[in-house]
Amino acid sequence: AYSVDAACASSLVALADAASLLASGQIDAAVVAAVDLSLDPFELVGFSRNGALAADEMRVFDARANGFWPGEGGACTVLMRAQDAARHGFAVQANICGWGLSSDGAGGLTRPSIQGQLTACCRAYQMAEIDPKDLAFVEAHGTGTAVGDPIEVRALAALREGANASLPIGSIKANIGHTKAA
Repeated sequence: AYSVDAACASSLVALADAASLLASGQIDAAVVAAVDLSLDPFELVGFSRNGALAADEMRVFDARANGFWPGEGGACTVLMRAQDAARHGFAVQANICGWGLSSDGAGGLTRPSIQGQLTACCRAYQMAEIDPKDLAFVEAHGTGTAVGDPIEVRALAALREGANASLPIGSIKANIGHTKAA
């Protein structure tokens, strides 16, 4: 058992790490859990001083985006290889076909880069053997920030350059707030 701290990507990094360990045969099952509670007032002060908190409504993928509202939450899942889950008779809720991580380290916590986003997405879609032009929907990071959201959309547009269909993009953060590490 160990903790993963990768800021807002913590749960994704934990999931990718577990999936990699399963794929390599090092483990047969993994419990991946995430929780984020806003117990530290200095965290909110820091986000406020950084300009990351919304002054009013949280507007994800909106020209009027001005930050996020913090949310609290948790999630837990058990990961297994598909054939092992079937052998044990476990109900399969989803299949993870691919994953990708990237950090260019240049933009800082609230300033991702298009290249970093593209690298992570390309790795995931290549592993999954999925053409991004065939995507029907993307549940995106979408923090409601004036810098992060446009970069995420531009990266998805670059991935799908030449696609004939539009791509609906959503983010649950618009409904529950940004649960950060979870």
